[in-house]
Amino acid sequence: MWFGALLLALQYLLSVIPATIAGIILMELLIEMGWVQRLGFITAPFMRFGHLQEEVGVSFFVSFGSPTAGNSMVAELNKKGLIDDKETVIASLVTSFPATFIFVRDLTPVLLVLLGTTGIIYLGIVVGVGLLRTAISLAFGRFLLPPKKIAIIQQDQKTKKFRGALQSAILSSRVPLRSIIPTMIIAAIIVFQLIDIGFFDMLSVYLKDLPILKSLPVQALPIIAAWFASNVGAYTIAGKLLTEGIMTSKEIVITLLVGRVLSSIVRLRFTIPYYTGIFSPKLGTQIMLLATVMQEGLTIIVIAILAVFW
Repeated sequence: MWFGALLLALQYLLSVIPATIAGIILMELLIEMGWVQRLGFITAPFMRFGHLQEEVGVSFFVSFGSPTAGNSMVAELNKKGLIDDKETVIASLVTSFPATFIFVRDLTPVLLVLLGTTGIIYLGIVVGVGLLRTAISLAFGRFLLPPKKIAIIQQDQKTKKFRGALQSAILSSRVPLRSIIPTMIIAAIIVFQLIDIGFFDMLSVYLKDLPILKSLPVQALPIIAAWFASNVGAYTIAGKLLTEGIMTSKEIVITLLVGRVLSSIVRLRFTIPYYTGIFSPKLGTQIMLLATVMQEGLTIIVIAILAVFW
């Protein structure tokens, strides 16, 4: 049993570690070649509003391609002393928004086929929650962080040719990778062993009995149950119930959102090694908890609004 869990941990690490390494090297390369300022102008107004470093804007930009790479860049900025722990937490919350677009990109075809207009409504709400969380994070940054002196940041700009810059970036990346990769490996092994002994399954069973589910139609329970195993499975069941007229569009959207919130405990199997591996265990845990509380808290508020006003 433990060997199977070890194999699953290895598969997870093989999917995450390359992006982590690439993100750290890319961050170093952008700094070495002086591209931080060239790319940062797109997000600079938002970073200035949130009192964040220009380099965080580049991490946000890169996160549209790979959220892991973007977070790795933020962690590298922290380890280089360019941002403190408080700014690192806010920066990670801000750079998490592009992951929502990746979610939309990957699932739009599935939801369109299975749920049609109802699927688009659901996607719109998920994107809206992500955007609101980012706006709140920027507001926190504006009130909690001191304004940045842009001119000083620009004076530190480096310019090198690609080959020399890449060599310097690889050398500079060795130090953070020596601490990030071992931590990520240890955390993943522990979490997947907990999965193997049924720790998360026991939590899922407990959550399924929460009183909140009593306010949902009985027909919604299979959707909730499917969420704990596969979101696509939940969408498939929801599509069938919608097509057969057993549940309305409103009931489907609310049920999917409730399932998304409740299954967040299951997603901890991935977010725990993800955040504690990229950042330090203490800082990674803080970021993970804040991100989860904000995401699910805002979703619960939206569920209540839909239940009352839709």
